[in-house]
Amino acid sequence: MKMFLSDLHLGDGKERDDFQFHREFDELVRRLSDQFEKIEMILLGDIFDLIRTQKYYEFEGLPHREVKLRVMEDITEQHDPFFETLNYFTGKTGNRLVYVIGNHDFGVFLDPRLLGMVREKFGLILTAERLYRDESLSIWAEHGHQHDIINNTFNDDGTPIEYCLGDKIVVEIVDKFFEKVREKQEDLGIDPEIINDLDNVRPQTTIVNWLDHIDEQGKLRQLYYETITSFIANNAGQVATLAWDFIRGEYQPDLLKAAREIAREGTAKYIIFGHIHDPLDKPLPKGARHLNTGTWRKFIERQGRPSTRMRPVPAHNESRPQSYGQESYFYYKFSSTINLSYVLFYEEGEGEVGPHLVQQKPESE
Repeated sequence: MKMFLSDLHLGDGKERDDFQFHREFDELVRRLSDQFEKIEMILLGDIFDLIRTQKYYEFEGLPHREVKLRVMEDITEQHDPFFETLNYFTGKTGNRLVYVIGNHDFGVFLDPRLLGMVREKFGLILTAERLYRDESLSIWAEHGHQHDIINNTFNDDGTPIEYCLGDKIVVEIVDKFFEKVREKQEDLGIDPEIINDLDNVRPQTTIVNWLDHIDEQGKLRQLYYETITSFIANNAGQVATLAWDFIRGEYQPDLLKAAREIAREGTAKYIIFGHIHDPLDKPLPKGARHLNTGTWRKFIERQGRPSTRMRPVPAHNESRPQSYGQESYFYYKFSSTINLSYVLFYEEGEGEVGPHLVQQKPESE
């Protein structure tokens, strides 16, 4: 039995930390450990989130590696049950744990102190791998960000990219936006906690609609655009162009295309990715299949058709008292879902041989 999980995004325990499923994770691991004599668990990237944190501004000026070290300290303190479950798993005879890195936890590949912290505190040995292969079962598994030009963390020659464009977008736009809302909360008249779910809005092109959904006056939308504009101005050239395409939704990583290429080359029959947070089981030519493990994070999506609403906007005129005009905007409704998704691969004698995508609701829902 093989179990593939990705995109758990264990964070620093603050308001943007979405992982609240220690009990569900522990019950899953114990249930499968009781059912199968031998399990290989493959953690397929973005298990730890070293990017979505305000510590880059709390410790502004500190090298990013040092900030990540502080984030990892918090992760090991806030998510003790997760590591204890992994210890239980590795303590069972025949079980094996594999850890493949993603873009949000790429820091563990760059700095051995981070996983050294896990080893020292929990006695748990994790080794950061770039991909997973089982040639006997024709499995190829990786996080998937290597096929995403914005979030790829490796150069063509294999050397690491310490601060990729995706990191820049999260730290210098999304994290910065959170910081600005916190700094200006009195002027905005908005509790900063209202935007805690911004990271979970999919696709990202609907973020501005979601901001209008939670703030009909449009103050958050304006501040978000100001943050983006500042980033674009400070990152001229190709970086700015790619970032703008990404934010507008004109660039999306095509992991299905990458899976087809791997299958076409005969490298593997079963290609498993994470990264995009969208659970998937897709047939490919010649009996091959592409699966995506999905995520354990919340998924916030736009629903139905918009309604047109009006809101006041300041009319700037230096020679007269402040006046207001009206602007129309599209108001959408949003809904949130949580699916704890993963892929189980049954071997001979364990059930129907091959990969099976599983999606379950958390017990709290």
